[in-house]
Amino acid sequence: MTRADVMPAVNGITRIRWVTAIISLLLSWLAVTLNDQPNHDAYEYVRAAEIFLQSGMADAYAHYQWAHYSVLLAGVHTLTGLDIFTAAHLLNALLFALISVGFVNLVAAATPSRRVVWLAALIILIFPALNESRSLIVRDTGFLAFSLLAMLQLLRYWLTLRLRHAVLFVLTCLLAALFRPEAIAFWVLSPLALLVNNTHSPAACRRALAVVVGLSLLIAALMVVTVAALGQIDLPQLLRSFAGIYQPFANNISQLLGDNTYELSRSVFGEYAAQFVDHYTHFFLLAGLLSLLLVFIIDGLGLAVVPLLVYGISRRLHRLPKGATTVFVTWLLIALLILVCFILLTRFTTVRYTLLLCLILLLWLPFIVDRAWSLAAANGRLRRFAWIVGFLALFSAVDAHISFGSSKAHLDEATAWLLQNTRAEATLVTNEIRVAYNSGRVADFDRVERELEPAVIADAAPGSIIAVTLRRSFSDLVEAQLASGQLRLLRQLPAERGGDFLIMEKDF
Repeated sequence: MTRADVMPAVNGITRIRWVTAIISLLLSWLAVTLNDQPNHDAYEYVRAAEIFLQSGMADAYAHYQWAHYSVLLAGVHTLTGLDIFTAAHLLNALLFALISVGFVNLVAAATPSRRVVWLAALIILIFPALNESRSLIVRDTGFLAFSLLAMLQLLRYWLTLRLRHAVLFVLTCLLAALFRPEAIAFWVLSPLALLVNNTHSPAACRRALAVVVGLSLLIAALMVVTVAALGQIDLPQLLRSFAGIYQPFANNISQLLGDNTYELSRSVFGEYAAQFVDHYTHFFLLAGLLSLLLVFIIDGLGLAVVPLLVYGISRRLHRLPKGATTVFVTWLLIALLILVCFILLTRFTTVRYTLLLCLILLLWLPFIVDRAWSLAAANGRLRRFAWIVGFLALFSAVDAHISFGSSKAHLDEATAWLLQNTRAEATLVTNEIRVAYNSGRVADFDRVERELEPAVIADAAPGSIIAVTLRRSFSDLVEAQLASGQLRLLRQLPAERGGDFLIMEKDF
């Protein structure tokens, strides 16, 4: 029997979902059409997928620790016959549609208002940070999609305490964790929201939490047993390798919390001031890193969203039903905790890493806009409201699809020239991953880095082809070896921005 505190179904919700999904797919197609240059991370996933197809699962996971996304790419490639890059774009388009529909479903679970749900569809489809990521081949899309679905199932479980929602919550958390292991934190911590559910008895809430914990342990145990039975993945080694990625960053925490901060203080404040501020360097670093995180969150939300959220909070237009508030705030706090830990550990972050937190904050926006709409109508300011919101919506819709980056067409020209005018057996040294992959002459193309070590050029074997975009780290060496005759310039292709691309041959 449906409880009184469960929101009734939104009239026409199926149509809204389909419209959202179709427009999302079209936006993904548009993004890929306008941005045909794969991102740097894409080659790493593609390389792991190729290894899986050629050598099997064990080698794929040995090459890339969290290779679930790459295995999925290989599966889509095998099923469709598309090349791996196209298969990746197809998979990501479906996942972006799932993100958009998941967002709409979360809003629909918190309100019966058809207008608010349509606003949710519009907002998620024009959200710049999400649209800017549509052309990227990244595992984050699966993490975001299944995280939103897990939020939805937890909210429904909070409202109804029905077993099927607990099962779906655990399964969607598992799927999210297969894309990014950070989902485990949401899986473990977010069910604690059940304990503050006063629409049910405390005993019922404790039993509900116990059910989720029991299901989680059961599913986790089944996963471990299945992996062990397959014998394809060395799970302990996988976990050690994954932990080893962050081991070098552990020194950052010791620097932040340790006593040896004088050198850092001197480099930041200067010799004289360091004598007085040394004991406060920890606070300076912490405040700086948290301020940087705040900047990235604001950047992720965008210039259109931030003012509306601030306006809604200041006018108290952001209130949601208690169930939605509890679940949304719980996930928001966990997302923030993960970001704070990440930036303290690694000393960096990106807008992409803050995207889940931004999507959670965005859930309040349809309610704010709807209430501001009603307020403007009541005060006879509907025309002004329409102009402001229309401008912000247009700005958001256009912003994500205008690229200010420079064209990389010269790299495709360089690759074609390389294949036609250089010896196929010559060793190729390059700092452009696109050239490394498209030429087919670099086996470990996913390991190519822009900042090439000068020693790699200096120690290259005679007859090697050096095809590089000039960078400060090795430009002096290249110029010196060109002047001395150790390198012979074969072709120079100017770039729209940054260093030119040089194709050179090491002297025999």
